[in-house]
Amino acid sequence: MTNNENQTTYVLTEEQALDMLAFLASAAEISLHEPTYYGTFRLIDAASRLMGYLLESNPELAESFMPGWKQDIDTRKVWMMWDRPAYQQFLKEAPAVIAAEIKQRQEAAE
Repeated sequence: MTNNENQTTYVLTEEQALDMLAFLASAAEISLHEPTYYGTFRLIDAASRLMGYLLESNPELAESFMPGWKQDIDTRKVWMMWDRPAYQQFLKEAPAVIAAEIKQRQEAAE
């Protein structure tokens, strides 16, 4: 469904939304008792799950930015267990990756 000439609206199913909400709420609660790195892992895992739901519900996104970035996240998030410096670097780079995608889309829309 298009809501204007430059944006497409993608909607999660109610089941997917409830799953994400349950994951985020339980992650917030358990983060009170877990080591610091686990909270960062749960947040980046939530980003991957959200992209997974979007890709599942919207196959046309298969050629977009999301599949590659989801795969990168899924590969690098487990570095938390054995290579913390690389994991920290990945977390520092992640916002720039999505910011570059947003900027590229804005420039293409202009």
